[in-house]
Amino acid sequence: MTETSIRPTPRTTAFALIKTTALDHVAHCNHSEDEPPPPNREMYNDLTSVLENWHAADTLREDSLLLAEWLAVELCGYLYGQLNQDRGQLDQWLREFGDQVCRSQMHAHPAGPTAVEIMSVVADGLATRSDGLARQRLVRIGVPYVHYVRQDHVVQDTREIALTFALWAGPQLAELMRHDVVRINDYLDSRLR
Repeated sequence: MTETSIRPTPRTTAFALIKTTALDHVAHCNHSEDEPPPPNREMYNDLTSVLENWHAADTLREDSLLLAEWLAVELCGYLYGQLNQDRGQLDQWLREFGDQVCRSQMHAHPAGPTAVEIMSVVADGLATRSDGLARQRLVRIGVPYVHYVRQDHVVQDTREIALTFALWAGPQLAELMRHDVVRINDYLDSRLR
């Protein structure tokens, strides 16, 4: 058994989450009922298992931060593509969506506002691709991320951030690919190569 199958990488985990949520979104859109689909317990359990594996290997902080970065970068990329690569429209979307998230997540420890803050950092660097800037972005993402993750709830909080991003990214990818399952699978397979 390879190390990847024992301890999945943040990148592999990110794309698995996006694929699951994108395909769930397509299935829901193709379904005639108006009620929302039940939560995907298998995805939840698989993600929990990965996070607990990273926790046991003492890499949870680093790996989960990289997972959040992968998910945020993909989500911002999908949005940027849908908005015809218009940075002004992306900024407006982030402001409006951020306000909506803050109003709707009124429980004690919401992941949404932290995820929106991380997306804002990622959006700042969409046009630039440099190793130095990527490292700076990771540090800038790390600040709100570390403040969100509580020491005594590290697995739960890292799961909430990852699920928040995945539940936003999957539907955005499905929309971008016009709900075409083959296109979604081909795109994600090409990203994993």
